[in-house]
Amino acid sequence: MRVLIWIIALFALAVGLTLFAQLNTGYVLIFLPPWRVEVSLNVFAMLTCATIALLYLLLRLIAELTNLPHRVKQYRERQKRDASIQLEREARLAFFEGRYQRAERLAGEALSNSENNEAFAVNALLATRAAHQMRDFERRDYYLDQLKQRFGDQHLSAAMTAAELYLDERRYADSSNALASVRQISPKLTAALQLELRLRLREENPDAVLRIVDQLSKSETLDAEQARRIRNQAYLLKLKQQPLSSQQLKDWWHKLPSTDKTLPQLIEAVADSYKTQGEPALARTLLEETLRNEWSSTLAGRYGLLGLKGEALISQLQQAELWLKQQPNDHLLLLTLGRLCRASALWGKAQTYLEASIAVHPTAVAHSELAELLDSLDKNDAASKHYRASLALALPQASLA
Repeated sequence: MRVLIWIIALFALAVGLTLFAQLNTGYVLIFLPPWRVEVSLNVFAMLTCATIALLYLLLRLIAELTNLPHRVKQYRERQKRDASIQLEREARLAFFEGRYQRAERLAGEALSNSENNEAFAVNALLATRAAHQMRDFERRDYYLDQLKQRFGDQHLSAAMTAAELYLDERRYADSSNALASVRQISPKLTAALQLELRLRLREENPDAVLRIVDQLSKSETLDAEQARRIRNQAYLLKLKQQPLSSQQLKDWWHKLPSTDKTLPQLIEAVADSYKTQGEPALARTLLEETLRNEWSSTLAGRYGLLGLKGEALISQLQQAELWLKQQPNDHLLLLTLGRLCRASALWGKAQTYLEASIAVHPTAVAHSELAELLDSLDKNDAASKHYRASLALALPQASLA
């Protein structure tokens, strides 16, 4: 419909111009002494339009020819940019396919064709990670140097990549320096805190680990259970690295958050520290308070290794027998009762409890304890039987370890 309207309009215009030309009898007089030219007004108008059109076309041609080198340059840059983008895409696919050698080569080619900073950074980082995956650390460091020369120390993605890859290579000092650069650029970056947490755990720096866990917990990056588990690991490491006196240990324990005081491994380590410091009574109090609030079979087993004597030992035995009424099938509690009875010279009860522990769940330790008891009672045949049973249970564990 639109085409038909245009055709009708053109025909109407042609008819109108024809009628105007027939009715127009005017002329144009051009006087250039000694010449005098008289031209029809219609012809003059046509010549004027034709001249203007020719001048326009000529000027366009001159402009196109003048601008040709620039257009050729733009065309070549566009081709180079498109080639770089295609190489980058192929390099990404190769990287995710696990073809790291191809990914590094393609990213390196794309890097040489990269003109803007964003493309340069992406291709350099991709080549860096591909070289690292191949354990070609020399090539990896070459690409990191390229990034540093181009952007300096204020490029966040380069600093984060360097920190992560150096950590993977166990270059902890270099990783720490890279993270320092990250903190200067973005002090509150959560990903940097998570990476630093991994670094401090590898470095076995418990104070730094506890500080970072608190920060991540406040930002809700770590859930309560994750934070609790990592803090437990840091506490154990701190106890291992920094032996404390009994008073220092007591003060340190009271400062801990109440939620962390229920961790069985930590309580076990603190109890062992009290025992090492010659304060088994403090260890006993700690274990009893914990088991009163929340039962732990592991801690019940540790309760029989405190080495108390006299009235304290009798009180221990009475407490353990009270727990047995609530936990009759706990094999480690039965083992503890056997140890406490043996320390109290209650040979018959000790044998009964140790045999019950083995009946519930046979362990190498329980067989060994019973074998030693029977050996001390001159029941050599029975003792040999349990020694062999203990060895049979222990050997598979040793081979797996």
